Amino acid sequence: MRTWMDGRIAEDYREDCRDGLLWLAERSGKVMGFSHGEPGEVKRLFVSSDAVGLGVGKVLMEKALADAQGDNTQTVVIDATLNAASFYEKWGFRRTGSGVFPGREGLPPIEIVTMKRFAP
Repeated sequence: MRTWMDGRIAEDYREDCRDGLLWLAERSGKVMGFSHGEPGEVKRLFVSSDAVGLGVGKVLMEKALADAQGDNTQTVVIDATLNAASFYEKWGFRRTGSGVFPGREGLPPIEIVTMKRFAP
């Protein structure tokens, strides 16, 4: 959690949102989650622990998938943290490999799984 969110505020994402690159969920200026999809890949999807169970992840995933499949792309990939893999499996992603995401600003690296989703 700290690797993704420490020191981040909603303002950090406004330019990417304005340019249509990133979807941001916020409440009272606090980032509750964000997602970013581009053809063939969900690049980022994160939901704060404060927003779990509120439907934020569902909405952000729908937005990221729409962007990832916007040009009729049939296959979408994502690098997922281990704790998020089951969420992506519910969306039809399947594990295809593993790796490590380097830690941000002195934080430890995070184990990830590579996942792939084929269009129905």
